[in-house]
Parts: sequence; C-alpha cells; structure tokens
Amino acid sequence: MVANPMVSVVMITYNHELFIEESLISILNQETSFEYEVIVGNDGSKDNTDKVVQEILKSHPKAYRVRYYNNNPNMGVTTNSKKALDMVQGKYMALCEGDDFWIDNKKLQKQVDFLEQNDDFAICFHNTRVDFFDKNEPSYYVNENIEKDVFTLDDMIGEDEIWFMATASLMIRSSAYGKTPDWLVKSKSGDIPIIILAARFGKIKYLPDVMAVYRKNLASYSHTDSHEDKYFLWNRIFMYNKLNEETGFKYNDRVKRNIARYYFMLLNSTQYRDRYFKNFPIAFKYIQLTFPNIPNVKLVIRDHLIPPFVMNVVRRVKKAFGLIPSE
Repeated sequence: MVANPMVSVVMITYNHELFIEESLISILNQETSFEYEVIVGNDGSKDNTDKVVQEILKSHPKAYRVRYYNNNPNMGVTTNSKKALDMVQGKYMALCEGDDFWIDNKKLQKQVDFLEQNDDFAICFHNTRVDFFDKNEPSYYVNENIEKDVFTLDDMIGEDEIWFMATASLMIRSSAYGKTPDWLVKSKSGDIPIIILAARFGKIKYLPDVMAVYRKNLASYSHTDSHEDKYFLWNRIFMYNKLNEETGFKYNDRVKRNIARYYFMLLNSTQYRDRYFKNFPIAFKYIQLTFPNIPNVKLVIRDHLIPPFVMNVVRRVKKAFGLIPSE
C-alpha cells in the first residue's frame, strides 16, 4: 500500500472480464513525480474479473499501488462506489470505471500540476473519446463542441440535466468533495452528485487533451437508465431534491424546473401511461413546480387532470354539433 498518496484513483468494477486488464494497466502505467494509489472495488463479479485482477497483482511491477477488494455478496453499484470513495487517502481523487481506460500516461501528472497551481479550482476534467464495443458505430469525442474551459457550479445546474464530463476524465480535490453523503447509495447516478458536491467549493477546469476512452457497451450500468421507466425517473427526482438541499437551495428555481421535467416524463412512463388516477397527483405536482410559467399546460390539463369521462362527453358533444368529423 502506498503511504501518503497524492492521488487516489477509484475504480469500481462488475463483470468487466473483457476490459479490466486494459483499464487497470492504463492506470498503473501512469508516469508521475508523486505517489498514487489505485482502489479497485470489485462488486462480486460473476465472470473472471477477479481472476484477471489477481493475475495483474501477481505480475505487474506497480501492483503495490493497488488496494483491492471483492465484495461477497454483491452490494450494488452505488453502495460499492461509496465504499471505495470512503477509502480515498489522496489529496486528489480520480475516477475510472472498469470498462473505461486512459490513453495518456501523463494524465494524472497534467491534472495534478494544474490543481496544485490553482487552489481556487476543485475539479479538472479533459476531453474523452467514446468508443462503441458492441455496435458498429464511429467513435466521437465528448467535448467536441465545448465553448469555454472554466466552469462553475452555476454551469452545472439548469432546467435540463447537464452532463459534459466523462467519468474517466475527472480529477477532484478531495477536500472540496468531503465525505460521501449516505443518500448517495440510493442515487442511480454517482458522477452527477460527486461533481456538484465538489463544485460547491471551487471552479472546474477543462483540458483539451484527449486522455481517456469511455467505452459504450450494452452491459454498462448506464444502459439500465430509461426515461420511460418510473423507477429511474423517481430516482432522478430523489437525487435532485437531495442536491437542492446540499446546495442550500441557492438554485432552487432551476432545480425545481429540472425536477418538474421528470414529473412530466412520469406521466408517459410505461407504468403510468393512460392511468388517470395514478397520474393526477403527478400532473398536479408538475403544475405546482412550474407555476406560473407552465410548459405543456394545455396538454397536461387535457390528458391528465380532466377525468377521461368528461373528455369523452366533450368529444361526443363536439361530434354531435359537427365540430369534429365522424369516424
């Protein structure tokens, strides 16, 4: 184990047998003027992830940097993330999931150099290439159209969900992030809360260098997200309510309208679609959150607040007076 590391690299992994070797070795191959550690949290993978990691620990000359554990039983991705984050000892922490990898051996050095020289920054991230593992689609870059290189918390909180930082690109000042809140284990997203929590105490720097690869594959955790599933949508509502509290309600108006978007999506989710009695309180909450400038107000009132039998009567009356064509 490395004593007093400058950086703690946090890697969570689950069933990444095909990817973990490339990912872990890309971290161990970093060239730095300082010590760093690698916290690898295997959440009880059912494939050969553990075997691959154990082989690296036996053979790689920098294996002494790795602090490895394998959960038994499986804890779930966010609980495992909190466990790994709570082990951080470094002044800075970097993130790399077990199916992503780094492609610049100076990545850690470049980011540490910047943060060491700029105490008013809490986060440093960089451009990242996106590769598709199981689909024949061309690669692209996360930050192809980025317009500036310094951001603040104000840039991260909007009426829509904002995401332009690849997890594998992040380096965060540990003192800015602080202690992982207990509620994070209930959040389906880990990186959004981590970024917002740290950005409360410093600016965010973007480096244009492409230093990591985010690998999209159908087995990744993000592919379980669905904007038509009530569980995902309720979880986003929970997460943004918690972040609203953590930021002292400073951005309350914007956060409320972001939360309202998820209530609107709930109305058409698989579990709530065409269910008037389930939808009524959701529609009412949507109007409450967006009042007085309510997007889609006519649609919400017509389809979700007015009882269906009333709308049927209205349609029949219009039809009887020739206001709508006969079928």
